[in-house]
Amino acid sequence: MFRHPAAAKTLFTSAIIAAVLALPSQAAQRQGAGTRSGATINGVDQAHEIDCAGRPAEVSGSGNNIRFVGDCPGLTVNGVGNRISITVQPGAPIAVSGVDNIVDWRVAGQGKPRLSVTGVDNQVRPLR
Repeated sequence: MFRHPAAAKTLFTSAIIAAVLALPSQAAQRQGAGTRSGATINGVDQAHEIDCAGRPAEVSGSGNNIRFVGDCPGLTVNGVGNRISITVQPGAPIAVSGVDNIVDWRVAGQGKPRLSVTGVDNQVRPLR
């Protein structure tokens, strides 16, 4: 489609950033940099350690640094430049989309999660 991969990345990154920037403007009216509800984070530049308590973990926005602990049945990440650490159950879904997100995962027990990674320059890797 594009002759230059860098042009495709720039176009895709611009589209994602525009979509993400719409999130903080809405969230800023409520809580400054974003919102948190249970194991769900929306916003920009938040740093939290969160117990999933059996709820699926969700992160959207940009520049968030989140460490999920406890019983996490899955993870969904959308946005730009988020850094996530999580322990999931064997076979749990981890879905990552957007640009330059980093997800470090560990499995509680034996096995691996089910990974779905789309977007540009996302990294999803096991914690060592």
